[in-house]
Amino acid sequence: AVANTGYTFSGWSDGSPGTTRPEGVTGNKTLTAQFTINNYTLTYNVTPSTGGTISGSGVQVLAYNTTGTAVTAVANTGYTFSGWSDGSTGATRSDVVTGNKTLTAQFTINNYTLTYNVTPSTGGTISGSGVQVLAYNTTGSAVTAVANTGYTFSGWSDGSTGTTRSDVVTGNKTITAQFTINNYTLTYNVTPS
Repeated sequence: AVANTGYTFSGWSDGSPGTTRPEGVTGNKTLTAQFTINNYTLTYNVTPSTGGTISGSGVQVLAYNTTGTAVTAVANTGYTFSGWSDGSTGATRSDVVTGNKTLTAQFTINNYTLTYNVTPSTGGTISGSGVQVLAYNTTGSAVTAVANTGYTFSGWSDGSTGTTRSDVVTGNKTITAQFTINNYTLTYNVTPS
């Protein structure tokens, strides 16, 4: 008894387990070789583990040459789905199993631009890196708003009042250091009064 691909010999109809058998004949006899279809495990993983999830059944036990239920790679906030470990680029897929199979949804962390500006342009400068490209949910390097002569730092466009700051990015962000021009009093006196 020789099993086809995807099947396993499970015995003969009379209970004999061996695939090969000699048979003494004392009368008409019918023997049936019995086969069972193999089951295989289809597993869907994600990498990195913080990058996303699998919508649908991530572990499926299926009979040989059958198609599993559809799954979808879903990126978490701050990540982008970049493809499957077998090169497939569609987020949703269903697969035929002919053996145990593990497929991994791959995600990349998003990068965002953190920009610091000044207003008015004559009012001051930014000490530190005014444009920073950062991975999602990471903290940029510190910057300081430095007033030019004749100006005073009056705060940031988001309401923060400290001259030095560092920010966490969860998307592209532009923050402006605001300066006001100083007012001075010019007094004329007479002498002797």
